Amino acid sequence: MEKKVNGSCISELEVSITSQCQLSCFNCGFNIPNQPYPSNSKDTIQELYDGLQYLKNLKIQINTLIILGGEPSFNSELLLTAIRKFQKLSNINSIEIVTHGLTPQNIKSEVFDNIDKLTISVYFNDNKLILLWKKLIKKYYPNLILIFRMDKQWDKWIDDKVISDDEAQILFNNCWYKKHCTTLERNRLFICSRIAKMSLDNDGLLLSSITSICNIEDYLNKNEFIEACKNCTPMMKIEKIEAGQQPDNRIIRMVPKAVAFLENKLNDY
Repeated sequence: MEKKVNGSCISELEVSITSQCQLSCFNCGFNIPNQPYPSNSKDTIQELYDGLQYLKNLKIQINTLIILGGEPSFNSELLLTAIRKFQKLSNINSIEIVTHGLTPQNIKSEVFDNIDKLTISVYFNDNKLILLWKKLIKKYYPNLILIFRMDKQWDKWIDDKVISDDEAQILFNNCWYKKHCTTLERNRLFICSRIAKMSLDNDGLLLSSITSICNIEDYLNKNEFIEACKNCTPMMKIEKIEAGQQPDNRIIRMVPKAVAFLENKLNDY
C-alpha cells in the first residue's frame, strides 16, 4: 500500500493527545477550537496505546509515530505519560513531536530523551527564540533531529465549497495528505488528518476485534474517493492564508517567557 514500506508498515501515523492549544490560529488546520476530542474515553493515552497495540498484534510496524494536538505540550504531564507509554511499543521505530515551540517549559527532559525528532512550526517572529532552541538541542540532546517549519502561508482548511464526484476523484488520485497523514483517533484509522479533525468518523476505519490487516491495507490503499474529498479545501488549493494568525497578541506575550526559560536552561550547570 502507498503508506507501507518493507511489508506491513505505516510510514507515518499521527496521534493527537489533546484537542487543546494555547493558540487560536485563524482557519486552523486542526480545526481548533472546534477540534473533536481525540478519544472516546477520558483516558486518551490508554485508548491510543490500545489502538497502537492492536496494530502491533497485527504485525503492523509504524516507521514514525507523530504526536500532535491541539498542542502536545499543552499539558506537560499528559505529554510525559504519552511518551512513557508509546516508547514501550516495539512496533514503533521512531517518535516525533510537532509543537509551536512557545512552551518549552512544558516539555520535560525525559520527553526529549525518548523522542527522535522535534518539529517546531514557527508562527513567532523572533530569531532569538529559534537560536535558543538550536542551542538547547545541541547542548543537551545532540542526537535529536530538530526541524523548523517556516511556512508563512498555509492551505485554507475550512470552506463551504463542494465539488462533483469526478472532481473529487481527481483530487483523491493526486492527494498528498493520504500518503503522509494517516491518523489514529477515536479507535479509528483515518486516511488523512483532515477527516479526523472534521469529525467525519464514518469515513474512517473502526479498529475492532474483527478488523484484519487486510481491512487496514484495503482502506489505506483505497482507489475511490471518500465523501470528505468533495469538500477538501486544501487539495482544491483555492487560496492560501497567512499562517498562525491570532485574534490578539498572545504570541507576542508568549515569546519572552519561552526565551527566558531557554536562557535559564542553557545557563544551568
